[in-house]
Formats: sequence, C-alpha cells, structure tokens
Amino acid sequence: MFDKEEVKLTEYKKSIDDADIPLQLLDQALTAGYQMAKLEKRRKSRHRKWLVSIMTAAILLISFFTSIRLSPVFAEYVTKIPGMEKVVELIRGDKGKMLALENDYYEKIGVSQEINGMTFTIDGAIADRDGLALFYSIKTKEKQTELFTKNVKLKSLDGKNLDIGSASFGNPPYSETGETSFSEYFEFHFQTPLEARKFELQVSVESGALKEDFIMPFQLNKDVPAAKTYKLNKTVTIQGQKITFIDAKVYPLRAAIHVKMDPQNSKRILNFEDLRLVDENGEAWNKINNGIISSQISPDEAIVYLQSNYFKQPKELYLVLNKLQAVNKDEVFVVVDTEKQEILKQPKENYFSELRVEQDAIYFHFKPGKEFNYFLFTRKMDGNGEEIASEWGSSQSGFENGTMEIGVNIPSPQNQINPISLELVYFPSWIKGDYKLRIK
Repeated sequence: MFDKEEVKLTEYKKSIDDADIPLQLLDQALTAGYQMAKLEKRRKSRHRKWLVSIMTAAILLISFFTSIRLSPVFAEYVTKIPGMEKVVELIRGDKGKMLALENDYYEKIGVSQEINGMTFTIDGAIADRDGLALFYSIKTKEKQTELFTKNVKLKSLDGKNLDIGSASFGNPPYSETGETSFSEYFEFHFQTPLEARKFELQVSVESGALKEDFIMPFQLNKDVPAAKTYKLNKTVTIQGQKITFIDAKVYPLRAAIHVKMDPQNSKRILNFEDLRLVDENGEAWNKINNGIISSQISPDEAIVYLQSNYFKQPKELYLVLNKLQAVNKDEVFVVVDTEKQEILKQPKENYFSELRVEQDAIYFHFKPGKEFNYFLFTRKMDGNGEEIASEWGSSQSGFENGTMEIGVNIPSPQNQINPISLELVYFPSWIKGDYKLRIK
C-alpha cells in the first residue's frame, strides 16, 4: 500500500477578462502553486483532493512552518495583541514577513462581517508598493473540518488602479477534529506600484452545503516605503550557460531578482533552485517557500522572488547561487500522440513511461529516481502549435518503487490535433557552480 497525494488546481479562465495579466505570469504562478502543493505532506489515513479556483494568477499554496527564534520583546508584543500569535504561526516560515512584524510594520484592520452565523474578519495587513498580504480569520457556529475560500477579488475604492499580477490564496483551513475558528492570509502582488489605500474584498466561503458571500470595505493607513534597489548588471557562466543579474529590488514582503539568460545558451534555465541573499555574517534569505517563486517574462528572462531582508541593515550583502534546474533547449517539450497513446519525445533521461489517455486527461508514470516535489508542465500545445486550454494538473506520489503518476488535463484528448507538446517548467536535471556576487 502507499500513501497517495493528489493535487488538482483550476486555472482562472472564466473571469480572466476582468484582469490585465500577462499569460506568462499566469503560467509561472500556476506551476509554482503545483510545486508548493506537492510539498504539503499531511499524515492522514484518508486520501484528500484539493480543488481551488484561481483568480488572476492565483494559485494554491500550502504553508509549511519552520521554527524561528523570537526576541523576548517581540514575544511579549505578540502575546498582548489578540490574534497575533496566529499571524506568527502563518508566516513563521518566511523571514521577511517575520521581520516586518518585529519592526511593527503589520497594520491591524479588524473589519468583520457576519452572515448566518459565520463571521469573516480582515484582521490585518502587511503592504508595500509591490504587494499586499491580507490576514483573515473565519468563525462558525458549528465545528467545521475544512473551509474553502473561493471567488476572491480585491477592488480599489479610491479610483486608484489595481494592476494585479498574481495572487495566492493560501492553504484551505483544515482541522482533523473540527474547529469553529480558522485563520489564513491572501497575498496579492501588483505589476505597477500600489497607490490605492481604500479597498473592497469579495470572497465566498464554502464547507459542504454551507456557503456565504462576503463583501468588506477596508483601508490602509500606514505609509508605504519605496523598495531598496541594487543595480547589478553582472554576468556569470555556469557550465557554459551565461546568466546576467540585472538588478535586485527589496520590498518589505519579498525581494525581486531580475535575471536574463543569454539566448545563445544551449540549455533552458528552468529554476534558480538555491538562489539566496546572504549577509556578511552568513545569514541567508532563501526563495519564497509558500508563495509565487518567480515570474517568467520570456524563456530567457525572469524575476526570481526571495524572502526579504528589508528591515535588516547589513554592512555587506551578496547573491549566492550554486544549483539550477536546466534542460537542453531541444528537450524542453515532452511530445505525445494521444491517438496511438505513445510518448514520441522526452528528455534523454527517459523518466516518462506508460502514457494513458482518459476522457479529459493524459497520465504518465514518472520515475526520476528520487523525490522531486515539482509539477512539471506549463503550456500545452496541439499539432498546429495552438495552445490547449488546460484547467488542472495532478501529481500522485508514494509508490514503493519511487514512481509518480503525473496527470494533465487535455479536454477530449482523442479529438486534439496530434502530436501534443507539453512544455517543461521544472525537471530533475541540474547544472552546478559556486557563485557569490556582492550587491552591497
């Protein structure tokens, strides 16, 4: 027997016209969601399936916690503010957000709405010019094991444009035994600097037959500081692949590292796996571990997001990189024939096998030799090069022989024009180096 995990994510297709979002941002956000969902390993006896709708570039994100040492002063501060300990629990895996709390940058909001015995409260926020983390709590009369937040929308009420690029909706609140109180947070990021101060949050909360729709206005009063910008324009070469670091922008919520790859590189760089900020004492701020990890501008250009050291004042600051996921450019696509149920092309490692076609999906066996917690694919295209509207993907792991089953939604696969090409966005193939670039 094996412990089976499955993740099913739904792209925000029905209302995409309401938002001005580059499709490549949507693709990258979706794959990041797959990655983080796979990292969640609940030790439960029953199998569970996540199904979460995606708004703009929204993704399912599974929070996981690592211990962080709280200063005595901050620990006392946390205990004196009702609900603050729950905020700490939600973000203790993100050093940047923890620093924001320790530096009194969290803004209490406390706006509530009660409908039929269910109360939704916007507890507080951490905001900067790039993003908004909105913390909320839900209380119910009866115990619930799980609540789902759907149809989440953020609107401006003061005439300022909200150029939302991506949004993450957190882990659906869950309790094995049932609870009457749940806490989580939404995180929105913007393509242009945030100027709005008055907002309206719309959200539906569901649990079985229970469903309530909340509409709550709120406003932010704290001043929003500018980013700390470090110009770089430094190029490194890793196993023959040239990578240029353009700049680094550090906001209170996250750091954004702009990178460009040489178009003449022989490999496609898929993931900057261990890129991190490191100060003169060796303290590191790693990649975002429960949110959007990158935005793809083009196949050769991206923004990589790290945890923020905004509230630190290091004498020296470095970008450190040792390991990147990369594949040969002629192996970026896995190509299949759904009529013959054959894999026509794949990377030289030959990790894919046993293609199976079902009513609305195709499935592979994927055996990388060791655990690989990423969903592999982004765009799907038919034999004419037309993109296929794919609404979900799934991963099942836990097979005793190390095999995973990867599922990709392909509507009516027997009727698609073959061959179908699936573009890799993650893959267990690496190039390695040892680079430390000083940025301050």
